[in-house]
Amino acid sequence: MSDPRIEIYENHKQAIYSYLYRSTLNRHIAEDLTQETFFRAFKSLSTYRGDASMKTWLFKIARYTYINFSVKKQTQLEVQTGTLDERMAVQQDAYKHTEDKLLIQIVLVKLPENYRTFILLRDGHGLTYEEIAEVTNESIAKVKVGIYRARKKFREIYKKEVGEER
Repeated sequence: MSDPRIEIYENHKQAIYSYLYRSTLNRHIAEDLTQETFFRAFKSLSTYRGDASMKTWLFKIARYTYINFSVKKQTQLEVQTGTLDERMAVQQDAYKHTEDKLLIQIVLVKLPENYRTFILLRDGHGLTYEEIAEVTNESIAKVKVGIYRARKKFREIYKKEVGEER
């Protein structure tokens, strides 16, 4: 009989790590926070009621783990350009692709945490409005407005960053 925790971990570790990496831009911190997220989840697995999907429940724990980390550290996030995306596919213009991805990561880090969370959960992980509402403890209407505002703010910062490069 296999341990259900192993299955939960294997099924969700990459999505949780990806969310935390895009929040911190630091591979080591994201790995630590991912482990902390699963530690907290397994510790409270007996309290999981099944009201939300396991994925949503884990994202909620990951978000609070990240917020707790941010409050404790209160330092600027380290950008590691060498490990931006180790799984990047080979493309015709790999340097341009890496530069674009780095710019997107920098813009994401400059967003307020709630806006970054909205974008990462909706656009990065494909969560529904209902799932995002569960993760963030917001109403569905607030989630929709938040996603709209987050994308708008993202575009503003992106345009400024692109303008500064030229």
